[in-house]
Amino acid sequence: MSRSKWKKKSLYIANFIEDSLDDYGNKISTYNKPEFIGEENIQPLSGSTDIEEYGNKVSKMQKVLLDYDKYLGKFKENDLAYIEDTTPEGEEVFGDNANYRIDSVRNQNRKIAIYFEKLPNK
Repeated sequence: MSRSKWKKKSLYIANFIEDSLDDYGNKISTYNKPEFIGEENIQPLSGSTDIEEYGNKVSKMQKVLLDYDKYLGKFKENDLAYIEDTTPEGEEVFGDNANYRIDSVRNQNRKIAIYFEKLPNK
């Protein structure tokens, strides 16, 4: 399939702020309001180096390449992402609808590669 035929997916990212504990000792993570990044070419991982690095998790992983100049330093591990027709619409708490977590952010030549891992139960 040619690259131009790939369906672009909406991408929202909610930046991680901090972890704290509630009155019962449960971890609560807080996030900033999700930001719409755009319609992006988000692809599942499948190459042999991806499989080597992520093993069985590879089927739960996706990645996107974003412009270096525009997004350098904007995202980090544990930020949440909304991919595959998932949006933050109707959320009472930022991050509630997110279905992916940023696993790693890698600077490349003129792009930033962001690797997402699907959240359990999403």
